[in-house]
Amino acid sequence: MFKEIAHTKIYLQILEQIKENIINGNLKSGDRLPSERQWAEQLSVSRATIREAIRALEMIGLVVCQQGEGNFIAEHFEDTLTQPLTIMFWLSKGELREVQELRRALETEAAKLAARKMTPERFASLEKLCDAIETETDEAVRAELDKRFHYEIAMASENKMIHNVLLSSATLIEALIKDIRIAILNDTERGPIIDKQHRSILNALKEKEPLTAAWAMSQHMDLIDGFVAGLELDQP
Repeated sequence: MFKEIAHTKIYLQILEQIKENIINGNLKSGDRLPSERQWAEQLSVSRATIREAIRALEMIGLVVCQQGEGNFIAEHFEDTLTQPLTIMFWLSKGELREVQELRRALETEAAKLAARKMTPERFASLEKLCDAIETETDEAVRAELDKRFHYEIAMASENKMIHNVLLSSATLIEALIKDIRIAILNDTERGPIIDKQHRSILNALKEKEPLTAAWAMSQHMDLIDGFVAGLELDQP
């Protein structure tokens, strides 16, 4: 499965071979990689070189190292995307508005796709979350339920790229603005509107109306946009 490589840019060459094996179907998410000894023999390099390459692959999130178990191709990538997205944000001197614009685009498309692919089981789960959000009195719990509502819509889109990047962008916003969901829900102007907007999104998903679902989510994002814009104006 793996072949001998030159001794220059080991990490990049191993990465390229892993990519080829994934494309060819020889490797998939969750698969265990060869041991350091086996890999070193297959690639004709030292075990120290393999350890260095594995550390590099772990840093970019492609490989997960489990103590005593071995090294595996990662299965979940949303957390992996958050770190480079955060670094890119700071290096490019990004603004909160830009992250929110990314989230808005993804949330709107996710709602459209979810409406097309909505199932009774998924709708029942979303409706249960909606009910819980409206009746919950603990704002921290309500904020967590709000997060789950949006994440389940992203999951229902059945687009892994949208789902993973959306989770990462939302995580970045929440890292930049601690307890942002609680703050929005407690906002005297916007908070009372959120439940109605959730219901509008939910109804469009139930009726399997993609454009209506996208419009309803866009209206919801308008509210979030206004909140984020206010925070930026408050910054020194």
